[in-house]
Amino acid sequence: MEDFLRKPIHLNKSRLSALGLLLIVLTLLYFGMVGPLLGMASEYGERADELRFRLQRFQKVAAEKETVLKRLDALHASGGQTENYLNKETAALASADLQSRIKETVNGAGGELTSTQVIPERKEERFTRIAVKVRMNGNTEVLSQVLHGFESETPLLFIENLNIRPIRMPRNPNSKNPAPPERLSVDFDVVGYMRTAE
Repeated sequence: MEDFLRKPIHLNKSRLSALGLLLIVLTLLYFGMVGPLLGMASEYGERADELRFRLQRFQKVAAEKETVLKRLDALHASGGQTENYLNKETAALASADLQSRIKETVNGAGGELTSTQVIPERKEERFTRIAVKVRMNGNTEVLSQVLHGFESETPLLFIENLNIRPIRMPRNPNSKNPAPPERLSVDFDVVGYMRTAE
């Protein structure tokens, strides 16, 4: 009787062991084959989305080709206009003219021009680069007007090496007056070009 009762229990343990072994095999198969395949499929899907996005971007650029070509032609045409260049006979005269423009622009914006220094001219292909190092004081509004003045003028002038530092103004702690207005010390180079005689 006892042997009879033990047999079904032994068979159930075998079946449970077989089921456990099957689950282990299926889990190993999933993590060893199915999981990586699903991961690769997801990765390929993301890559395909990225490529589709890039293709749409390239198609948009290609659609704007005519507009860009027209703008490029206009830029080439304006490149030949002499008013875009410093129109002086020598680099020394161009530097002096540029210093005069700088003084006029800074003073006109309400800034304080503390110094200008001519940077030696440099040949760049068919042009001569004329540059002046500027140091000035003023607030943010003055600086904004000065930079806009240079970059919107003709001849074309460019700002390089812009360096802005706050000027610390001492404040009397016992004073009820508001803090003094913000002051900045600003260094930058103003660059223009002369056409080199061919």
